[in-house]
Amino acid sequence: MKILAVDDDESICALLEEAVAAKTEHTLVTAPSGPEAIRIIAKAKVPFDCFLLDIQMPVLDGIALAAKIRKTKGYARTPIIMLTAMSQKKYVDAAFAAGASDFVTKPFDFLELFSRISMAQHMVLEQQRTHDAAAEMVALKRELRETVTQSLDEPIELTGVTQVVGYVSFEDHLLNMPRRAVRSSCAFAVKVDTIQSAFTTLSPHAFRRMLTDISSELMSVVANNAAIATYRGSGDYLCILPRNRRLQTEQIEADLNDRLRYLPSTQIDGLVSRVTVGQPQKLATLTRAGALLALQRALANAQSRAQHRNVQAPCLRKPLRQTGKSGFQNEMERRAYEHLLHDALREDIASRQTATAFG
Repeated sequence: MKILAVDDDESICALLEEAVAAKTEHTLVTAPSGPEAIRIIAKAKVPFDCFLLDIQMPVLDGIALAAKIRKTKGYARTPIIMLTAMSQKKYVDAAFAAGASDFVTKPFDFLELFSRISMAQHMVLEQQRTHDAAAEMVALKRELRETVTQSLDEPIELTGVTQVVGYVSFEDHLLNMPRRAVRSSCAFAVKVDTIQSAFTTLSPHAFRRMLTDISSELMSVVANNAAIATYRGSGDYLCILPRNRRLQTEQIEADLNDRLRYLPSTQIDGLVSRVTVGQPQKLATLTRAGALLALQRALANAQSRAQHRNVQAPCLRKPLRQTGKSGFQNEMERRAYEHLLHDALREDIASRQTATAFG
């Protein structure tokens, strides 16, 4: 360790230098006063690992010096051992209140002093291990964000945007909505036309940043506190909105694309990301299967409009091939029919129970 000993008694400083050099491998620097110690600390290129401070010194005593050291950047937790001939409780309490870690009473026994220094060294090593572990965790999280690979068609849970949730939460919200709310709501989809170019060009972190920014602008354009949206993958957003007014999807599309022009995260190789907004689909249904099918229709409409307008061709370096139904569409159909069968079975059981009751 690199130790700074501060004492106005030159003989004590000389004794400490001789003993530390003979019995340990520590490096000891001495200072004759508090002000000189502050100057040494400020000029040190390598920080000190431990301080030995005499309490009774002129101009700046050890207690005040300990308080100043604690306020110095990088020394908030550095061990401070007080060397004092004053064993009265009030001085010891004042020293600990100022930030001291330990104390040794003069005339001190070197075996005891070295034992306290050894304890301080263990404290320093433990703090270093904790710091290294925290730094390693931060580096690992950064590396994970930058290197993790993700499929283009995989849903991504975007955080930090009000009313935007993960797809599982979005579907649970839909399936648990009151029947009256479902019948009076609609769903529409938003397709990011330049998604393939963005996925190929951007880092995973930048790709997620772009998707988050687009979702934030989408909710700002929709401007409805009851709306809820999600990112389903492949550049597709789904949004459920109460039909308390006529939904102008063309205006939403125009406003959203206008906003994207000013978002740095949507600029890809000099090209601005664009979106296509599909026509709204009514959720006027009494079954969960019907609600899921409405989401599928909303998504298909946005994809069809994007393909028909041929927006992707001039923007993408490698155009996304449209090959039949997406995996999401197939999955939605499967789940919709599962819910349809479940509802039909439940209604059949109910009708049989009714017939038995009146038979």
